[in-house]
Amino acid sequence: MKIIRIVGVIIGAVIVTLVIREVGWVHIRHSLAMLGWGYGVVLVYPVSWILLNTAGWRMALHAQYAKQPLVRLSQIRLAGETFNSMLPSGYIGGEPLKAKLLSRWIPMHEAASSVLIAKAAQSVGLVLFVGLGLIFGGNKRQQSILHHPATILSLVLLTAGIAIFILLLTQRSFSRAGRWLHNLTGHPWLQKQEKKLVALDDSIGAFYREGKSRFLGSVLWHITGWLAGALEVAVIFFLIRHRITLREAWFIGAMAQLAAIVGLFAPAGVGMYEGGHYLAASMLGLSPVLGVTVALIRRVREIFWDCVGLWLFWRLSKAMPARAETSAGRGTQLPLL
Repeated sequence: MKIIRIVGVIIGAVIVTLVIREVGWVHIRHSLAMLGWGYGVVLVYPVSWILLNTAGWRMALHAQYAKQPLVRLSQIRLAGETFNSMLPSGYIGGEPLKAKLLSRWIPMHEAASSVLIAKAAQSVGLVLFVGLGLIFGGNKRQQSILHHPATILSLVLLTAGIAIFILLLTQRSFSRAGRWLHNLTGHPWLQKQEKKLVALDDSIGAFYREGKSRFLGSVLWHITGWLAGALEVAVIFFLIRHRITLREAWFIGAMAQLAAIVGLFAPAGVGMYEGGHYLAASMLGLSPVLGVTVALIRRVREIFWDCVGLWLFWRLSKAMPARAETSAGRGTQLPLL
């Protein structure tokens, strides 16, 4: 864990540096100057969706483990999301890290199960947020989304990919894949992992059978988190003295998220994320410069929270890992940060 901690922080620091270099310090400094002290609002605002999405994750835990403190889960989630943001693995790069950190308080298979189920719920929320935002967001001046087949195709592929992911979760895919790989390679390590993979599949299956209402609750919390992210767009436009409606902010937020998903193999979605803001502003009849400016402001905010996430990762991983007890709600209690 010590090696992972050191390497993880080094990789993260390098990627943050590359992102700053790619965006350009001159553009970042100009964006900061436009807001002045108002940037404090932009930097603090993400606490809203951090807490909302963390509440969605807590709903993805089995009931007997769902009393985990929200502050602790928020810290773990932010550390994991930092690596989701920065690594080319994009949307899922930090999920194993979340499970590893949470496994100090609950069994590993339960931690991994909750991370996967929460990711499924967040993905469903993302599809609804993007789809409804593209359809009902915007204004009367914009071109119909039907005039942009690439956008429709991206949304369809995103929806299909998430549907396949959720389907695989319900089909005991981990233990099946483990057995298939063992039969293919004969590697003894894979055989040793079979019990863990079976336990993971059992945990996921039990949740989908018995926790349907909790999954729905998780989806709703995550949708609210996505909407809070869209509201940030309206707040930034207000701070740069150019007001837009909530529908326009939702449309811009939806386009930005869709573009970021398309560019998930680039660290932090550099280029695609800014392009989503540019295209959305153009479609709404706004100055594309405004779209790029808002994107850069959000990018600086993202870099700030990535640094916070790296610090949390360092602190959380610094303590010696403790094996969680299997009984509900018990385990070695490490102090909250």
